[in-house]
Parts: sequence; C-alpha cells; structure tokens
Amino acid sequence: MARQTASGFTISGLLDRNAATRSGYPVEEIPVEEIADHPANAVYSMDEAGIEQLARSIEEEGLTDLPLVRKLDDGSWQMVSGHRRKAAYALLAKKDAKYSRIPCRIIRGITDEQSVMLLHAANYFVRSLTVTERAAASRALGVEVERMRAENPELAGVRTEDIKAAIISEQTGRKVSGKTIQRQESLARKIEEMLVPAWREAALSDELSADAVGILAKLSAEEQERLHGEWHAKSLGKKETTDFLRRSTSKPEPDGERERTAPKPAVPLASALRALRRYESKAKNPPNALDAEALGEIAETARRLLRSR
Repeated sequence: MARQTASGFTISGLLDRNAATRSGYPVEEIPVEEIADHPANAVYSMDEAGIEQLARSIEEEGLTDLPLVRKLDDGSWQMVSGHRRKAAYALLAKKDAKYSRIPCRIIRGITDEQSVMLLHAANYFVRSLTVTERAAASRALGVEVERMRAENPELAGVRTEDIKAAIISEQTGRKVSGKTIQRQESLARKIEEMLVPAWREAALSDELSADAVGILAKLSAEEQERLHGEWHAKSLGKKETTDFLRRSTSKPEPDGERERTAPKPAVPLASALRALRRYESKAKNPPNALDAEALGEIAETARRLLRSR
C-alpha cells in the first residue's frame, strides 16, 4: 500500500532516456546565478573542500549527472537536486565564463511538497552523506508521510519508516528497507544526543562504527572524555577503535570467584542522571528561564526524597 501511494512520480522515470522523457523534461542551459537554492537543502553540508573537489572533477570529466530544476510561478528557477554541482559551476565560472551557465533537466507542474520530497529522496542516495545527514533526509520525509496519511486513511496502520522507504525507493529506483531507515535514524539520535562533542565529531567524520557509537552512548560524559583522550593518541582505524572501546569498557573477571553484580540505582533514577549529564555536556550557556525552573524542581524533588529517608 505504501509503495503504491508513493508511485507515479519518480526520479528514475524523469531520468530515463526515452523520447517521451526528453520531450517532457527538456534540458536547458541556465545561468548559474539565476538558480535559487531550495530552502529544504539547508540541512545538508556544502563544505568548501568537497565543492572544490567536485569542481576539479567537472573540469576534467564534464558534468555527468544533470541537476534537476523547476520553474516557480513567478518565472524564476529553483534547484531541486544538484546544489553541490551548481556551487561547483559557480566556482569554476570565476576563472572561466563557459561555466556561467549549467545544463539542467527541467521539471514542471510539481507542488512545493513534491519538490521537497524529491530533494530529500534524491539526496538519500546520490551524495556522500554523514550518518546524521542521511537521517535528516529520511526524517524530513516525515512531513510528507503525515500528509499522505491525512489523504489516505488506509495508511494509518502502516509504519512510518516503511512509508519513507517506499517513497525513497520509488523516487530513486533503488531499494531501501524500513528497518534500515529506522536503524539509521536511531544511530543518528545517539550521535546527536548521547555523545560528547569530541566523539560526535569523530562519528560525523566516519571514524566510528555503529557498534562503537552504541558502546559510547551507554557511558557518562566523563568516561567518554577519558576514553577519547586515550583513543586520540593511538591513531586507530574504525575496526580498531571498536575493539579498543570494547576492551576499555569490559569488566574483568575476578580471579577464582564468581563476578558479583555491582549495586545500581533504580532504573528511573539512572535514566534521569544520564539525561542530566547529557544536558550538562552540551550546555554552552547558562540555563534559560524555563530550564532553570526545571532544574530547580529537580533539585527540590531530590531534597524531598533525601529527607524522607
């Protein structure tokens, strides 16, 4: 059902080479400066080094994949898929005027919502994304999923990640499962919410495996910082990093004795403590009024509990 609902509007259909597509979605050279970026592309990285590398590739090999643009109601152009290619052309145009115009495939008659869906679905596969960017692409489709549910009550019982997978598969012609999307979004949440900045940067640089992220997410901020200091001095690869974290966090077996379970606080308190530590590790400024009020209530609750002993 989700797959059927997402069909009928595909990037793979737009980019096939039959005569109908060539006439329906013509190619036109458009001045680079006249193409506006899509607002929804703001969640993706446009790092200068990557753009420079892409510009060199275009200069040597040409533009092998045409950007997709649409014409807005006011007659202006808006990029749908190809922001990095446009940026590379703009960079090349500074030294060679022949790059001041970029060949684009033009799509007409799509809504704002469809353009957003196309952008995120295309970015899911065609770019080298960080874990969090790829998750951002699939999360952004959540708005489209809710719109589809509102229009089609039969989707009420279909899992969100399965509908997202159907959209991405239909828009790109490439398979992805709902479980893969769910796993990637969960991993991104751990990186964003549970890792200290130093380890978060390592994860976004593709230096950590999913297993390594899972190990770190269970540790306190202080323990993460300690391990990062040791890891940083070792220059380990991704697999070696995972092994290092496993060894560093495993509990040694006591000699000749059955290992005794260390006493632990109640689960709700342990969870609350981890949440407070995460908040503390990310806080760059004094708490705002609402946060300060919440912290005061937490402190007062703790005092009441301690007095009742």
